[in-house]
Amino acid sequence: MKKKDKIALVIEGGGFKSVFSAGVLDAFLINKFNPFDIYIGVSSGSMCLSYFVASQYKTYFSLSKEVCVNEKFLSYKHAFSDQGYMDLDFLTKYAKKNNPLDLQNIKESLENKQFYLVATNLDNGKAVYLEPNKRNFYKCLRASSSLPFFTKGSCEVNGKNLMDGAWSDSIPAKTAADFGANKIIVIRPHPQNYKLNGLSYLGLVAGYWWKNNSKMRDNFFKEANNYNEAVDFLSKKHKNIEILQICPDNFLKSSVIGSAKEDLIQDYQCGLEMGLDFLNSNSL
Repeated sequence: MKKKDKIALVIEGGGFKSVFSAGVLDAFLINKFNPFDIYIGVSSGSMCLSYFVASQYKTYFSLSKEVCVNEKFLSYKHAFSDQGYMDLDFLTKYAKKNNPLDLQNIKESLENKQFYLVATNLDNGKAVYLEPNKRNFYKCLRASSSLPFFTKGSCEVNGKNLMDGAWSDSIPAKTAADFGANKIIVIRPHPQNYKLNGLSYLGLVAGYWWKNNSKMRDNFFKEANNYNEAVDFLSKKHKNIEILQICPDNFLKSSVIGSAKEDLIQDYQCGLEMGLDFLNSNSL
């Protein structure tokens, strides 16, 4: 008797670019496609993954369109405040009021399944795989998305000071395999062969800012190497693991930290089409 595949869904982050990932996931919802045993989300990918598990069609897309022009969420006026350019506290309150997660549905959907949101431990630079509950779900989402300088920078969960998971495990496909998956679907808001070309300005500044914390400093300074190694893992042939990527053919219109509504709509539609194409050409 053939052993049943253990299938994982991995969602890379990308700020507002994650409307692409939300489009793919909405294509899955429309077609009632959810064969997954393991779910792992990073940064903004954590939030659109959560709405998918809750079976909330178009909710992440709606939230993104609403806050992309809201100065209470994005504003250079409070870039140097305690909250930073992107106010995640405001986003949390806004989402709870206007686009709340169906936490009960999430709990029921995840029975006998694994669900993780990736964050980075600021003390040692290692990835933390949060398993949120109804009480701390929004706080875990905030921790997974806390960027240096652009947001408050960190969030405490379970006594740990945490930051955006992209700094420790940006595309956790290998982690999914370590958790037991032998089929892994990875949704990325970048073209398939996209890699980082050197250290980003944010990584450079953050590396010097955390210069006295050797583990975090190394994460920032090795940003490109770590990310590109994760991309290489996706394209390698693995003996007992199948990895399928869903990516846009070209660079998206949206940016990480701010986008026009028209760009979000276009990128969401791109994701929706790519999701439908994936379902038409793959059977799991």
